[in-house]
Amino acid sequence: MTFRTPAAFVWLFLTFTAIGVFFALHSYLDEGPGASLAVHFYYELTGAWAAMVWVPALGWLTRVAPFTRNTIARALGLNALGALVYTLLHSTAELAMRFPLQSLVGFHYPLSDMARATYISEAPSDLVYYAFIVTSLYLLRHFLASRDLEAKLAEAKLENLRLQLQPHFLFNTLNAISSVMYEDVEKADAMLAKLSDFLRTVLDSGSVHTVPLDKELAVENMYVDIMTTRLECNLTLDVRVDEDAKDSSVPFMLLQPLLENSIRHGMGSSRKTLDLGIEVSRSNGSTIIDVDDNGLGIEPNAARGIGLTNVASRLKYMYGDAATFSIAPLAAGGTRATLTFPYTPGERTCP
Repeated sequence: MTFRTPAAFVWLFLTFTAIGVFFALHSYLDEGPGASLAVHFYYELTGAWAAMVWVPALGWLTRVAPFTRNTIARALGLNALGALVYTLLHSTAELAMRFPLQSLVGFHYPLSDMARATYISEAPSDLVYYAFIVTSLYLLRHFLASRDLEAKLAEAKLENLRLQLQPHFLFNTLNAISSVMYEDVEKADAMLAKLSDFLRTVLDSGSVHTVPLDKELAVENMYVDIMTTRLECNLTLDVRVDEDAKDSSVPFMLLQPLLENSIRHGMGSSRKTLDLGIEVSRSNGSTIIDVDDNGLGIEPNAARGIGLTNVASRLKYMYGDAATFSIAPLAAGGTRATLTFPYTPGERTCP
């Protein structure tokens, strides 16, 4: 919590001005007939603005004197000292504002008289306002810290979900390479080369969670190519992207578990061909991705494995209730998985 930007100071000024106006109107209405609205504004606005100028310093105090199990005594001591200093500084700021402005409301007090009245009369209320402001700042700091912690935990969870995909796929592929390296060295070498290209692309992505759609599709094409070699089957991937969806940003490697699921459940033990399809469109501010296959299909209520559970979890952490994920058999045979999440544009990496 800092006050380092112009916008922060604007909000600070508007907040304390609103507080001053509220108390001015309240005291004016409370005093009844004969009250001077200008006098009430004079006192309450200068009091509010005088408090405002010390808020950044109080914000600093709440940062260096947090209330934790091991720092309660220190925090109480610093705040007791802070209350005394604030009372003196606030009254001084009020005096600096009120003395030159008093003629606007018809006052003509000597500086000594005004100083005596200000320092004596404002002290009790200053202690109350100090407690209110500092408590508010402590609560605000606690709220921001909690929100930041929640964001970091969600980010860590999302990163963990993203990283689960790579070992899951890598171990399966390495196991397949190991099983054929002594029987078909040429095939094992081809698989290693394709796996190397795939991993290079994945590692080059760093820790990003979203990528342009064309990069995601390029990675999925590489994945299908590896699986074709690994399974010694004929896999085809037909990609169709609507023109207005070509610049979409998508979660990185989100489609790989869906293609893996189609291949695993669609091929069975005897099939040697499988047609896969990816269709991307936009509708009502959302990106919609369908992943189809013409395979054997899955049971409507079949339990989801690690990959599909990962897909649902990533969508939830990234988009909340704005995203949906469903998977169901097609009437003509095969399976369709449908992803819907808020459309966000991203620069295309290919022309």
